[in-house]
Amino acid sequence: MVGRGWIALWALLVLPVAVPAQELLLPLQHAGRPARPHVKSATGAVSLPFFDDFASGALAPSLWQTDGSVAASFDVSPLAPTVGVATLDAIDATGWLYAAASTETFPADTLVSAPLRLDGLTPADSVVMSFYYLPGGGYGNRWERMGDTPDAGDSLFLDFFRPTDSTWVTVWARGGISVDTLMEHTGTAWQYVAVPLTESAWFDSTFRFRFRNYASLGTTTVAGRAGNCDYWHLDYVMVDRGRDSETSPVWRDLAFAAPAPSMLRLYRAMPYRHYAPQAMASTLMMKIANLYSSPLASQYSFGIYDTTGLELYRYEGGFENAPSQGYQTAPAHARPPVGYAFPTLAAPTDFRVVHTVREGTGGDAYQQNDTIVYTQHFDNYYAYDDGTAENGYGLSSTAAQLYLAYRFDLTVRDTLTAVDCYFNRTLDGQNEAVPFYLTVWRVGSDGRPSEVIYRDETRRFPACDGFAHYVLEAPVVLEDSVFVGFEQSGSDFINIGFDCSLNTSERIFYHTGTEWQQSILSGSLMLRPCFGESSAVGVPQVEVPACRIYPNPASDWVEIEGAETGCEKELFDLQGRRVAATRGNRLDTRVCQDGLYLLRIVESTGMSVQKVLVKH
Repeated sequence: MVGRGWIALWALLVLPVAVPAQELLLPLQHAGRPARPHVKSATGAVSLPFFDDFASGALAPSLWQTDGSVAASFDVSPLAPTVGVATLDAIDATGWLYAAASTETFPADTLVSAPLRLDGLTPADSVVMSFYYLPGGGYGNRWERMGDTPDAGDSLFLDFFRPTDSTWVTVWARGGISVDTLMEHTGTAWQYVAVPLTESAWFDSTFRFRFRNYASLGTTTVAGRAGNCDYWHLDYVMVDRGRDSETSPVWRDLAFAAPAPSMLRLYRAMPYRHYAPQAMASTLMMKIANLYSSPLASQYSFGIYDTTGLELYRYEGGFENAPSQGYQTAPAHARPPVGYAFPTLAAPTDFRVVHTVREGTGGDAYQQNDTIVYTQHFDNYYAYDDGTAENGYGLSSTAAQLYLAYRFDLTVRDTLTAVDCYFNRTLDGQNEAVPFYLTVWRVGSDGRPSEVIYRDETRRFPACDGFAHYVLEAPVVLEDSVFVGFEQSGSDFINIGFDCSLNTSERIFYHTGTEWQQSILSGSLMLRPCFGESSAVGVPQVEVPACRIYPNPASDWVEIEGAETGCEKELFDLQGRRVAATRGNRLDTRVCQDGLYLLRIVESTGMSVQKVLVKH
């Protein structure tokens, strides 16, 4: 969203260095989701081999005993050994910073394995525990990174549980370090670790291992800029017998190494009424890795399914050789043509796109990373983001007004009724008191925002618990291309969710002084314009003179006159939350706190009426 004084890029990654103008990537108090997803903990012992590469985007419930503080996902680290990673950071199971968080090091996440059945084995069986790790912060250009780099005093530990005296023993540790430094010394980003089980004390039916990390907050005191930090990513965790810990592993594994892409050319989601065949992508970008030391013959395909499970389309890419310890480059697999268009849509709907890769015809031994799924949403909104914030976006400026604008290209004439926005939680809720005004601009001849089409009359405030729905004070009929965003009054720091999985920087513009600037930060704002139903298309959104409300200001109730009998009347606060509703002529306002509200009346013709109500 754009604003007058505007915005902060929240992240888990701090870029204090100079990117041009005032764009920043900064850490926040809260993760890129309201809370960690609940994970059922393992209850039984596991026989060897133990293996999890988090390819499902979640922790395998049969393999881990967890309180939910560690999350697995597809989104926090590019080019992992295989798709999906687990992440340790400074966020607890509720999605907030740990209570002990400070600028000094403090204990943070812990991930504990299920008990492993090592009874009956001995050190002579060459049991080895191995994994890959990557510090947060990424590498290369600073404006393309995600996540916070662990500081020198932060650390990642691997502990083994010794059944003989019920104690945890640290068997490996890594101090805070940047990915750039690791690449300078090893030539690779992801680092492989192998720890042999050489002590007889480990060989018991109750043996477990655990990962844990220590973190520390940054030293910044600027409001809205202190939060989640010190990321460590894990992948390809294995315990098995008959292994060599002294040499680099050779995995006979053909796997996806990145999540499935959208089937649309520009968007991850779009309004179902706006969909047309030209919105489809022409090709897809698939990342398929061969971890083996020799080329492997891969077989790739994808299928598209409707909500009933009916297959609508199938693409068969045939067999292609995947190069050894590299990525598939054959176009039929790496850049498959789409060759399909979704049907005309009469209502919101989803489609499932299932991608599969196999070694030969039977597949390899690690088939959990051979299938990825994308859900293509068609609802009432446009979205470039995937719903998860890896970073936060914001502007740093002393200007009295700041603006942020995000371009969307409409394919039909329709009515903009609301804007969904993901504001990140910041340290001590500092983000929630900064006002802004929803704003819509035309696209100028130079491709930048030009004159204002719409601007709020009343102030809004960030609601920081997932996407907040902000209903416009008056719906706006739009067509062609527009910029949607907000104006911020004042220079306090606002953090908005920033998704790093798709780069739409050429569509993000900000204004902190004399002219509009295009963003250089790689990612997408988590801002989604919402459009009305077809009955509202082309209907001027004006007030009906005969419709009035009283008393205004209201105390316990408000009477509504002139509205169609039985139509819906909804009362929204200035953060877009519905607080009351009725189909009668009297609306109970006793549940409302004192302040300004918007009363929205929608008649059967699609005519929408907006009234400002004062409660005292």
